[in-house]
Amino acid sequence: MHIDIRTPRLHALALLALAVATPAMAQTADDQWLEAPHGTRALEWAREKTAASQTKIRAMPTYATVKAELASALATGAAEPDITLMGQRAVRFLRDAEYPYGLLQLAARDDDGLPGAWRTVLDVGQLRKTENAPLELQAYDLSSACLAPSFSRCLLRLSPAGGDEVEIREFDLDQARFVDGGFRTPKARAFAEWLGPDQIMVEHTAEGAPKTMAGWPASVRLWQRGQPLASAREVYKAEPSDAIVQLFAVGEGAQRRGVIVRAINYSTFDVFAVTQDGRIEQAALPRSLKPMAVQALVGDQVVVQLGTDEVVEGTSYPAETLLAWNSDPSVPAGRKVTRIYTPADGDYLGGRSDIASAQGKLAFVVNRRLVPRVLLARPGADGWTVEEALAGQPGDNISVRGGGSSDDDLIVATNGFVDPRRQELFRPGQPLRLLAKDRALFEEGRYVTEIRTATSRDGTPVDYYLLHPKTPAAGPQPLFMTGYGAFGISYRPGYFDYTVGGPAFKLWLDRGGSLAIPAIRGGGERGEAWHQAAIRKDRQRSYDDFIAVAEQLVSTGYTTPKQIGVFGMSNGGLLSATLGTQRPDLFGAVVSDVPLTDLIRMRHMGMGAAWINEYGDPDKPDEAKAMLAYSPMQNVRTGTMYPPFLVTISTEDNRVGPGHARKLASRLFDAGAPVYFLEDEEGGHGVSDAFRNPELMALRMTFLIDTLIPASKSTH
Repeated sequence: MHIDIRTPRLHALALLALAVATPAMAQTADDQWLEAPHGTRALEWAREKTAASQTKIRAMPTYATVKAELASALATGAAEPDITLMGQRAVRFLRDAEYPYGLLQLAARDDDGLPGAWRTVLDVGQLRKTENAPLELQAYDLSSACLAPSFSRCLLRLSPAGGDEVEIREFDLDQARFVDGGFRTPKARAFAEWLGPDQIMVEHTAEGAPKTMAGWPASVRLWQRGQPLASAREVYKAEPSDAIVQLFAVGEGAQRRGVIVRAINYSTFDVFAVTQDGRIEQAALPRSLKPMAVQALVGDQVVVQLGTDEVVEGTSYPAETLLAWNSDPSVPAGRKVTRIYTPADGDYLGGRSDIASAQGKLAFVVNRRLVPRVLLARPGADGWTVEEALAGQPGDNISVRGGGSSDDDLIVATNGFVDPRRQELFRPGQPLRLLAKDRALFEEGRYVTEIRTATSRDGTPVDYYLLHPKTPAAGPQPLFMTGYGAFGISYRPGYFDYTVGGPAFKLWLDRGGSLAIPAIRGGGERGEAWHQAAIRKDRQRSYDDFIAVAEQLVSTGYTTPKQIGVFGMSNGGLLSATLGTQRPDLFGAVVSDVPLTDLIRMRHMGMGAAWINEYGDPDKPDEAKAMLAYSPMQNVRTGTMYPPFLVTISTEDNRVGPGHARKLASRLFDAGAPVYFLEDEEGGHGVSDAFRNPELMALRMTFLIDTLIPASKSTH
């Protein structure tokens, strides 16, 4: 017999239990001292709780086995690094168990466009030793780091201790060294784009430079080689109340121009073009664009996607339409915007990894009920023509990447939860050619992916991925659930990628565990309206959607509450913490990684001030009321039977700030809840990296396996 937790009586009892419980915050002294990342008292507290939690988890029965299995999985090295095409060369950033901090590698491409032998040009681990500094290379997007057409000089982002503050340094790929006297910024939040071999467009927060309310750079400058950074000419300055300012560049040679995107908030944008002599032009585009505003760059054209129905240059376009704005100053006003593509009903474009350009053509991924296909668009005298290039299957994740702006090639990457990722070279009219394929970490054919649908509290259908054994063990299944649901970001299948813990996820599957990822509102799975449906006062819809999926899987007998573990990172950490505090009866374990947890104090930590449009403004009574209804830290209550919590953070996480995780854990400790707290003093917002931090991941997997899988099934 299976209990349907959606029955009114059981749900009413759960709500009654929460109503009569005593808020832990009423029994806790002011805890704002935990917000100071390097405050002496806060660090002492974090170190004490971390040490105690490490000891307790290491004493769990499965720890030794899990640690050994994880070491074996990491040694296999499942993921091939992203390959970035740059004209006649290719680059990649390789990380594995032997080189956890990574190797920047370079290869020449043959006549067929395939990379030859790879050679290392920068060993970040060795750099850490040489400079005696905990440097990490932010290499998540190398596509614009190096200047076309030679791609020999690159602007690399080096982060001390893994935080968001970086040093930008000029690097010579051919000489495999940093350039003596080259462009270099001091440690700060900083971003830069090449405008020419001796000029870059730069923004930074060093030396008292202007900042937005989120602590992001507000001033954009043109910096000449050999010139002091302080003397660089300012060409644009954002308002202090803005969220962030993004930089891009289009074109090559004398025609190259900078692109500035002013994010007033994460739904409202201004776009500008900047010539090499500093002239600036605002794009005649509506402000209501999808996050983030610039989706791709094609030659001189900036590609954006509308968030709402709009009239542009006298023509009406529906929401979700892809538009191209021509940044060439010689193109007259009123003729700068062209329509690329308007999705059909039920079709949706996702995020930036779903769109890429190469020499005048544009590839983009369209999803229908989470099943992808790739379309190819080309500009012509009569507008853009669009055709289907590739089609995926349920459970596939397809992403596209371009080469350098003068390169005709595209990379299509295809994978699934248990299908190794293939990176393939795409040239129209030619067969796909394999560039790289992940080594198999898991036996293919043991698991299958389904796309199912649950009904949320307000009647909205919510699709979700369910990865499960092809031949499951008898009875209810242990289930791992994760998601995101904010800023229009979509979670999709990935071969042991970071969203599920990288190679550490293999340990869960080896024990027969399943995985569910609900496509909840707040994300981008059904377009910008899906995102907007769960912001500010409507944030609860995200959690209702997730709860509906969990309840369906329980009511059908697939699993039981005590066998469900919910995990999330960043906003996903907020998601998991909220679910654990709202519905402690529905989950057996909660992992909240680098989370937001105090929505009322959010703007005083990290870059939280930039996210008010997403979550709400605590100075507005109606929005504050909605935030307090779910903000996890304020909803921890004594007398409630909570599932075990694991809360993880880095001292150097200056994106959300360590205060959120500390304060949630503190409230849980005070409420007598079973909670473990782990704070690493390096790693930044990406602290939970299996290669860089295998011990943290071993502790996480021990916690999940020991809590959710009976002892008789915890080894395989």
